[in-house]
Amino acid sequence: MEKNNIFPIDKSYLHFSLKCLSFLGVWNPYKKGLKYWIYQAYWAYVVNVIMAMRLMNTIVLLINAENSLQFLQQFSLFCVITANIIIYIAFLSHRVEVWKLAGSFNWERYLPGTEEITHYRNRVLANGLRTSKTFTMSIGFAVIPYFIFSYYAIFCEADYEVGSLPIFRVAPMKYSLILTNFWVAFVIDYIYFVVLGLIAVIHNAFIMSVMINVKGQFKILNFRLERCHMTTCKIRDDAENNEDSDVVHFEYVERKISDESLSLNPNEQLINCIKLHQQILRISQLFKNIYDNVLLPQLLISLLLITVPLLQMVLGKDGDHTDSVVAVEFLIPVILQLLTLCWGGNLSLIESDKSSNSLYEAHCYERDKEFRDNAKIFLGAVKNSLIISAGGLYDLSAVTFKNLLSKAYSGVAVLKNLNE
Repeated sequence: MEKNNIFPIDKSYLHFSLKCLSFLGVWNPYKKGLKYWIYQAYWAYVVNVIMAMRLMNTIVLLINAENSLQFLQQFSLFCVITANIIIYIAFLSHRVEVWKLAGSFNWERYLPGTEEITHYRNRVLANGLRTSKTFTMSIGFAVIPYFIFSYYAIFCEADYEVGSLPIFRVAPMKYSLILTNFWVAFVIDYIYFVVLGLIAVIHNAFIMSVMINVKGQFKILNFRLERCHMTTCKIRDDAENNEDSDVVHFEYVERKISDESLSLNPNEQLINCIKLHQQILRISQLFKNIYDNVLLPQLLISLLLITVPLLQMVLGKDGDHTDSVVAVEFLIPVILQLLTLCWGGNLSLIESDKSSNSLYEAHCYERDKEFRDNAKIFLGAVKNSLIISAGGLYDLSAVTFKNLLSKAYSGVAVLKNLNE
């Protein structure tokens, strides 16, 4: 087994998402020491200059918009920045909970398990890490076309004048940097805009990573449930172990083995499943403590942001098509953000719904009374699916995603009729 294929037991499954947020300046990975304070200086610059001052800059441009298209463009940016700041405030104010959430997924690896469970865990968690990383990178690249088209339109209108760039057009940001070279100012303005956009989408990718790993915990729970009635388990031979040489091996607390078959206690296995389910509920509660109050405004702002670009396309159809192209490119990441929340909630919903069926497959009728009594109690706990909600009003699911898109389309249709 390659040493670099081992995933340490104290390393968080959310490591990649948190590392991306650290690179963008919104998550301090250090808890104390000199590095902590150096990073705090970087964090203060990102929050005060790129986030807070950009918000004030957008408000001024929104108030001074010369026509409806400019108003809609600035209003869309204002909504995006506001939603980003609301989520970030919740993220920052619950820093302790975020640390707990990041480490809580490792708890399952301390539970005793067979080699079959270890093999299955490796595949599930490795797939979850790949999916989280791929999604984070994909949603980050998905917003790049919008940045390019948006700043191409700005470049065409700027006519090589520094004062025509958004960052230097009005106070307060035009006083934060004193620049006369157009290209330097243009690049700085573009970088600030890109960083602000990436903070928003990468934070949503972090939420998606949490949901993916919750799904992974439920898959492991269901796998354990289906086998908790077993009394013996064969030890896998070297040939079977070599089949997994290219899979990431997650470090775990090993169970002592004395002979070729491992003797199992079904009641102990079922109790471990109950403990794992309780841990998943604790993870869900941590997530709720951090995000429950901010996901509802995020959903409502996403609904508004889907409506505004569509309306912008309607208003700009008889003029320059650049505005319509920018609106389309803006619409794609907005829909992806909404999809992130609803799809992530739907993943945990579907997988948690399978737990009761997995428990039925444990052949409770073949076991003793203690096992049957524990299974009966546990069945009452898993019969209700795990539902992630936004403010307790909207469930994060595929149905919610479909309904929000339908409402956005209906809103645009009404506004189009009024415009005509």
